Amino acid sequence: MNKTIKVIAVVILAAGLFGCATPSMNLSVPIDTDIALENDNALVYFIRPTSLGFKIHAAVYDDDKFIGFVPYNQKLPYLAESGDHLFMVVSEAADFMKANLLPGKTYYVQVEPRMGAWRARFSLVPVTKDQLGTDKVQKLINKARLIKNSDSAYQWASDNHDDVLKKKKVYLEKWQSKDEDQRPMLKAIDSE
Repeated sequence: MNKTIKVIAVVILAAGLFGCATPSMNLSVPIDTDIALENDNALVYFIRPTSLGFKIHAAVYDDDKFIGFVPYNQKLPYLAESGDHLFMVVSEAADFMKANLLPGKTYYVQVEPRMGAWRARFSLVPVTKDQLGTDKVQKLINKARLIKNSDSAYQWASDNHDDVLKKKKVYLEKWQSKDEDQRPMLKAIDSE
């Protein structure tokens, strides 16, 4: 009987963890034309250069607004209002990054995988002004394929909205309990 309870507990735990699992469908499509800055917006590219957990797509958000999925070796453009933002990445868990964006500027954020309990987790890492000037980062930017969301990505976001908000609540509290210098920040000057 004790063994049966353990099996049931594992099944329930797995169901909870995979509630926000990304489906194995096309969530993005390549695009040929870069995004042009509009009005007082900033342009933020979310780039995933590392192959760890390459089968898991990372969902990125601007607070509660779904931006899209960032697969391995892709870059997802996002036109954001200038000012302060809290970006979030969701997979097995959620992680966050503050940003202060200037109008007419372009920013880059790396979506970095890390080991999770059941599948890859992700963190958002700002690309600093100094890093933008390096050959290594320029190669990452130029190598990544430009994408946009497919209809199935928006359907996933709608279907999983409540699960994402639950993860946000749990993990944002943990993130906010960290020292300020342990919370990533994309600064206004980190642009091109």
